[in-house]
Amino acid sequence: MLDGIRNYLSMESTGALMVSGEWGCGKTYYIEKVVMPVLLQEGWNPVKISLFGIESVNEIPLRIADNYKRPESDEGEGTEMKKKKSWLSGWGKEKAGRAVAKGAQFVSSISWLDSFVDVKTLVGNNSGLLYKLIPTEKTVIILDDIERVIDTIDVHTLLGAINGLVEQRGYKVVVIANNSYIQQKGEAKLVFKEKVIEKTLVYEPDVVAIFKELCGKDYQSQFTEFMTTSKPVEVIDPSFPSYKENKGLRVELHNIRILKFALAHFSKIYEACVGFLNNENKDLADSFLMSLWACTVGLAIEYKKDRLTYKDRLQFSQYIELSTIDWDFDDARQETEGLFDETGEDKVEEKQKEEKQREYTDQRVACIFEKLVKAHNFPVIVAPQVFDFVTAGISLDTDGLKSVWDGYKSKVQRNSINPAYALLQKFMHSQWNMSNEEMADAVVQLAQYVEEGQFCDNMAYVNSATYLQHFCTLTSFSQEDMRSKIVSGINRMYESIDTLNLLDKLNLDVVETEIPKESRWVVEYERKKMDEITKANLDADIKEVRHQFIEDLPSLANRLTIQYGDTKTPDFLSYPILSHIPMDDIVKKVNIIQPKEVMALYQILNGRFLQQVPSPQVYDAELPFVRNLEQALAQKQKNKTTYADILIEDCLKGVIKKIQK
Repeated sequence: MLDGIRNYLSMESTGALMVSGEWGCGKTYYIEKVVMPVLLQEGWNPVKISLFGIESVNEIPLRIADNYKRPESDEGEGTEMKKKKSWLSGWGKEKAGRAVAKGAQFVSSISWLDSFVDVKTLVGNNSGLLYKLIPTEKTVIILDDIERVIDTIDVHTLLGAINGLVEQRGYKVVVIANNSYIQQKGEAKLVFKEKVIEKTLVYEPDVVAIFKELCGKDYQSQFTEFMTTSKPVEVIDPSFPSYKENKGLRVELHNIRILKFALAHFSKIYEACVGFLNNENKDLADSFLMSLWACTVGLAIEYKKDRLTYKDRLQFSQYIELSTIDWDFDDARQETEGLFDETGEDKVEEKQKEEKQREYTDQRVACIFEKLVKAHNFPVIVAPQVFDFVTAGISLDTDGLKSVWDGYKSKVQRNSINPAYALLQKFMHSQWNMSNEEMADAVVQLAQYVEEGQFCDNMAYVNSATYLQHFCTLTSFSQEDMRSKIVSGINRMYESIDTLNLLDKLNLDVVETEIPKESRWVVEYERKKMDEITKANLDADIKEVRHQFIEDLPSLANRLTIQYGDTKTPDFLSYPILSHIPMDDIVKKVNIIQPKEVMALYQILNGRFLQQVPSPQVYDAELPFVRNLEQALAQKQKNKTTYADILIEDCLKGVIKKIQK
């Protein structure tokens, strides 16, 4: 780069030199910290200005004059140059641009002059006279942020201004720009490069070298040592083999601002994790940290590019690792411009917009794990604490991170004991490392594990089914054989399940549309098995709830409502269990009710109907319970007024009226 600039300065030229690079890649920093000091040492006088924010080309000479520094020595210079310096010195320590601005302000204060002369226009239009005070010999004018101004100033006007600097005034001009951005602006913008730029030098920073320098500059030695080993470096290395087909990711990894942002955040994550990882297995701890590092890089890219925000937290938290058969991730979906165009015939409904946004967010979250985490064979670890820290600036939740670690460690221990899970992980993370013979044997072995019911969660069977059906031709089994083995394994798993985990069903609901079509029947079959268990348990549940209503109302209230500080999902959230409590039980309870039971009924009604907002089906089905309770209270036998009666009037009847409104 430096030699290319020297070469341009040493030759006769009819155009400017462009130093091109993506935004954030460090090209301006390189010009300021490397190129300009060298040029000064070699006798050149570089004058760098930013064009960001200018509204007229008449401002360019003002900014150049404001940044121009006179040579320290007058020796060997002619009288004309000395006069120029003398003129500048007459303004004291003020620079030329400020001097002109001051003069314009002074002249503008003479009110009667406005009747004869447009003072501001006069000063602005003649700002080019400042060039007579700046020598052309050994002066290099460096124009930064050129691509930001071509949207606000007519490209031909800008063309004339820069052309005037080069051809008419004889200056050497270096333009710093994001050439790929200019190329996106259409044919009119390309005129700029064709007419103004004589040669282009592409600046591509040595990302790995910069990364290592950043790690060693501002961080503790332990962190630096960890981050400069091969695996963390590969995550940010644009030349990493699996990044080859992903141009967008390679460009973003050249963005030094994003790199510094990710590194600054991960240093705090690393510091928090070291506290609870010190006495753990080093290999396991390192894999945990590496997954968080790759995820942090992905989040930094998505956040800085405005593709993910804190509002997308739920979708990030609900990410579930799925079998990867379709290797080609649709990177074209990164472009959001025009996605929600509501003009003319393309107008879409609000619901469709939300669905598209949700789908887009799912794709961006998947991109992080697919392209940065799984690409390096790191375990997929979903840590909402990292998401919060990067996207919202929320203080890092160390206790939450430790819980994520404990869950990961338990999973690894389970997988190491259960060879079925170990084999499935091999399919999901490194199947391409198997030879033809090993792959065929692995598919047969996976089919055996599935048929024997060796897995104990729904998603394991969904993922296994995807591979078994996709790679069926590597075995002697037919598709019907594979389907039979999958069904057999799911049946065996559900033979040992008495109660359902609500999260299992939620996971299936969240990822159903992302599952390959050939495996969606597995989801439906698993739902069928869940429904069978629900139906089998329903009679027992109803009997238990009726018993608690009569004997232990406070415990029933705790089951049916959210408790402060508890993350447990309330029981029967989507089922109208109160509809099974008969009127006789309600009357019996009301006539012998105690104060704590009144408050338990208040807790049930307020929590279940007003705070949790049940589905319309549940609400409608349980409304008769509320009416029966109201009727039973109205008919309550009263030999004398009790404390419970006062609580009924003060609390319970009020919430009943609110529900029925």
